[in-house]
Amino acid sequence: MEFSYTQEQLDLKEKLREFGERELAPILDKMDREAFYPLETVKKLGKMGMLGMPFPKEYGGAGLDYITYVMAVEEISKICPSHGVIVQTHNALCCWPIFTYGTEEQKKQYLPELLKGEKIGAFGLTEPNAGTDAAMQQTIAEDCGDHYRLNGSKIFISGGGIADVYVIMAMTDQSKGTKGISAFIVEKGFPGFYKGKTEDKMGIRGSLVSELVFDDCIVPKENLLGEIGKGFKVAMSSLDVGRLGIAAQALGIAQGAFDKTVAYMQHREQFGRKLSAFQAMAFEMAELETRIDASRLLLYKAAYIREKGLPETTESAAKAKLSCSSTAMDVTVKAVQFHGGYGYIKDLPIERYMRDAKITQIYEGTSEVMKLVISGKIFGKKAQKKEKEPVRLFQSVDELIQALADVKKDSIICAGGRGFKKTEELSLVEKLAKATGGTMAASRGAVAMGWAEEEQQVGLTGRTVAPDLYFACGISGMNQHLAGMKGSSAIIAINKNAKAPIFKEADYGIVGDVYEILPRLIEKWPYKK
Repeated sequence: MEFSYTQEQLDLKEKLREFGERELAPILDKMDREAFYPLETVKKLGKMGMLGMPFPKEYGGAGLDYITYVMAVEEISKICPSHGVIVQTHNALCCWPIFTYGTEEQKKQYLPELLKGEKIGAFGLTEPNAGTDAAMQQTIAEDCGDHYRLNGSKIFISGGGIADVYVIMAMTDQSKGTKGISAFIVEKGFPGFYKGKTEDKMGIRGSLVSELVFDDCIVPKENLLGEIGKGFKVAMSSLDVGRLGIAAQALGIAQGAFDKTVAYMQHREQFGRKLSAFQAMAFEMAELETRIDASRLLLYKAAYIREKGLPETTESAAKAKLSCSSTAMDVTVKAVQFHGGYGYIKDLPIERYMRDAKITQIYEGTSEVMKLVISGKIFGKKAQKKEKEPVRLFQSVDELIQALADVKKDSIICAGGRGFKKTEELSLVEKLAKATGGTMAASRGAVAMGWAEEEQQVGLTGRTVAPDLYFACGISGMNQHLAGMKGSSAIIAINKNAKAPIFKEADYGIVGDVYEILPRLIEKWPYKK
């Protein structure tokens, strides 16, 4: 591996630095304040070849290698991390899967305009029920002969509503788990496809993140990307490439904040000396620069492995993202500290770097997921899995009550979700809580509908609970909710959908209508406190 830049790479770095200072720096404050998508400057980056970097010239790409690609994303992100993530999302998560899995017809139809930046690309995997656990997909793609009909939604989609072309994951067979996920190319303007809510984010405010809604969306049969049931592979392999880009973005954030801190320390005086003359601060800066350089080497190694097609692409990308994102967060926090009060106000860009850095530890796989990937390589994935007994399903309330005879019941929570249709119907859950001597709770969806109070919400955005018994009534089992109640000693699921994710986590359950089952359970509950 060569440790020096080629002249072409040096020229590109300088070209991007000049572009950043001329085109990006003047709009940073306004973009951060108003949260607008910088389409004009993104298009200019497209004309420079930055929206088609690691792709062959025959399709309109720049024909660059992956080391040059991550180097370019880093350089852009030093000045504007929002532009950095826009470039990487377009390249890695839209263009790459089409180039890798698309038919020749699909490549010829979509890549030329995408790679030249004439059209913007995006990627749709994350859902309300499927964040880190992508297998929890609930967007459905129904085969209707000459087309597919998509129904469902995606959230936190970078460029959602702005992009022209989307790579979307949807379930073509819900009974097969990840093997039932397929990938589709969806265009803006397809019937039944529209943008939902745009999120108000802490950082990276120029990269708009929105909900995508599919309401009987018609997708032509020829827009299936790759093979049926292979969408999970499309998504995961695309994320491997995406992690290189996010690592590069994080590295750019770290380097940008570091450079500005060096400049500040060289002119700021306290006690008659420059800050750079204080050994304690200088030594900390030495450690930070060492970490930045070490992270860059990990990133370049991962890019080299990707370029050569070596087998360890997944874990090397995970290591690079874990290291670079952690470095970005630590460097920016320290940069704010070294700037003192000036680091905390918006007159300087330092606090923005810190806000921008945090998301690099979350998207394209959280730092915890990166550690799972890496440790899975070290110890083997089977070593990480803890076997869970399958849910015990019962046909009647009497059978369920009998099964719970010897189960501890000192603390009970009864929670209701969107399986109910309106607020007064959720009173059934309240009655169950009263009958069992428990307390009432609710899912995020029920709270969002105004059916329950915020303090009753269980999940990542509510509270975490660990009762002896947890009744999940009409709750599908979105990942965020499961995270809040997995500590329960025993989980009882009541849902009419036998394939609801809640049953995978439950210990006991009844498949049926909550309107029929809850009144019987309330009437027959024998275990009084």
